[in-house]
Amino acid sequence: MDFKLDSFEKHNDFRGNLVVFLDKKTLTKKDLNFGQIYFVTFNKKGVVRGNHYHKKWREWFGVVEGILEVRLKDVFTGEEKEFLLDNNSEKYTRLEIGPNIIHAFKSISEKASLLNYANGEWSNDDTFAIKLI
Repeated sequence: MDFKLDSFEKHNDFRGNLVVFLDKKTLTKKDLNFGQIYFVTFNKKGVVRGNHYHKKWREWFGVVEGILEVRLKDVFTGEEKEFLLDNNSEKYTRLEIGPNIIHAFKSISEKASLLNYANGEWSNDDTFAIKLI
């Protein structure tokens, strides 16, 4: 399955945390063609977002607030993964997924927010809904 979890140090002080979410050296030449950045909110516990995949995009996700249950499924192999992304963890975790990975996020905290970078612009023609959660 084309996914990766990377952990990073949080730089924190009395003001809060600073995390480098994504940098140029992480991206391939194809990824350097700017796509879109999304800020996704979950306004209550149990809210589900995603439940779709893209055939062309590579995406990077990071929780800004709260705790999210993440489910992934490879369209071709059927392999599945489930884990938590928790903003309160000691280290910051970023999720990277490739094309053809169904992804869904469920808030298990009262509120949550998610940062998402995609290397392509959103299109109905490249968004395929499949319910995981």
